[in-house]
Amino acid sequence: MKRNIDNASKTILDIFENTAVIHGKRLAAKDPVRELTYGELFEQAQRMAAEVGEILYPEEDGEVETGFPIAILAEKSCSELAAVLASIYAGSFYVCINPEQTESRISSILNVLEPRLVIVEDKQTEKLSRAGYEGKTLSLDALVEKAKAGNTSEAAMMKLIKIRREIRSTDPLYGIFTSGSTGTPKCVLVEQQSVMDFIRHFVEIFEFTEEDVIGNQAPFDFDVSVKDIYSAWMTGASLLLIPREYFSTPPRLLDYICDNHVTNLTWAVSALCIISGLKGFGYRVPTELKRVMFSGEVMPIKQLTIWQENLPETKFVNLYGPSEITCNCTYFPIERRYGKEEKLPLGKVFPGRSVVLLDEEDRPVKTAGLPGEICVMGESLAREYYHNPEQTAKHFVRYTEDDGTTRRMYRTGDLAVLDENGEMVFAGRKDFQIKHMGHRIELEEIELQMNALEGVRQSCCSYDAKRSRLSAYYTGDAAASEVHRQLKDKLPAYMVPWKFHHVKEFHLNKNGKIDRKVLTELEETE
Repeated sequence: MKRNIDNASKTILDIFENTAVIHGKRLAAKDPVRELTYGELFEQAQRMAAEVGEILYPEEDGEVETGFPIAILAEKSCSELAAVLASIYAGSFYVCINPEQTESRISSILNVLEPRLVIVEDKQTEKLSRAGYEGKTLSLDALVEKAKAGNTSEAAMMKLIKIRREIRSTDPLYGIFTSGSTGTPKCVLVEQQSVMDFIRHFVEIFEFTEEDVIGNQAPFDFDVSVKDIYSAWMTGASLLLIPREYFSTPPRLLDYICDNHVTNLTWAVSALCIISGLKGFGYRVPTELKRVMFSGEVMPIKQLTIWQENLPETKFVNLYGPSEITCNCTYFPIERRYGKEEKLPLGKVFPGRSVVLLDEEDRPVKTAGLPGEICVMGESLAREYYHNPEQTAKHFVRYTEDDGTTRRMYRTGDLAVLDENGEMVFAGRKDFQIKHMGHRIELEEIELQMNALEGVRQSCCSYDAKRSRLSAYYTGDAAASEVHRQLKDKLPAYMVPWKFHHVKEFHLNKNGKIDRKVLTELEETE
């Protein structure tokens, strides 16, 4: 089947509209209760966007603008996907907020974002109120019902056309919030052009077509979802939205994947390990899978082998890259079985970008076995950390090459080494930021929240990458159970430590700081 890859469109909306014209009757998205064709998604999103425009621009002949934020607080669904597209049509960049986030974190996100509008599911309205938000809101449920009814005014649709003319490829498309070391979440702001550049390479290299069914695991506030959504919109493939609760029951998850003929999984490592680790293949094997791609953490070779044994004809790919480079900067097609002690390389660099390992003096690392920080240049770099010039300046820097030219570069904070074959292999974090359950977390943010708890004097966290366990150590009078209870109300579930250790005092290093190596060694001996 010939692939429909749009290389001429100037904006994401051009790409989507081209696909909607060619594949209007094909399935665009499906969740357990609803499904939408590309034609239906186009019409529904346009009508929703017209209603958004009426709220944002109440004056009939007033000026319009682009590049402002709209937040969406909703569970993953076809309705949320339509709201994403509607937000783009309304000239905004969208930020999806997972309702599983705590109210305090939602409040922090909204304080950074200062959205022009929040589109909220009715069942999340109370949570939004408790988070302290007092700005404009629109009911997602009401937007969907009004769009279905098709009674949008002609004036509203004309205003939408006016907005559409102003949208450019340099406009921001979405924001993804990551953990911040100061306790304030950071919003990675990505432009439309960055996504178009990356997704064109992605679907070309991995040969996506309109016949693909993409099994979407990631929530829309996680950048893995960007690959799913825009790979579908670029090619006319179908997007199957998999609810989070399905991952707690592998048979239910596998039935959903198999019954819907899924051909592609681009998942976090931890999600894949749920199936292989809980012996899901003993129940049912998704034999229609063409490719399985993973990122976010180091894939355990033992779990990879289980997948390879059960799906010998499937292509497996190790992906690497932070949100700041628009999803990924390297990929490694896995073409053999690996031993338990071997490590998967980071692989080839995607077209249009370059990766360099730099030592402490910012000199390129060329010797095998010596660690260097992974630094990325080229197309698809994020624009900035939204409303955070200090962190933007710290991580997005100018790099001077041998010929004296300078290029904008992102310092990932990740370390890699060159193996004996000259391949880059991931070697951990430069600082205390970790990757756990597919999410990037800065340990200082957890410690900041712990230190604020009653009965906690001082705290420190460690991470055992071998067992994917996050542990917390603290001094003070509080019982571990009480610290655990309080922290669950302040942090997302994936940031709450697996175990809490009450200690009398901390070991200090020669600089008078808590010796984290001692904590790691203690964790490994448990």
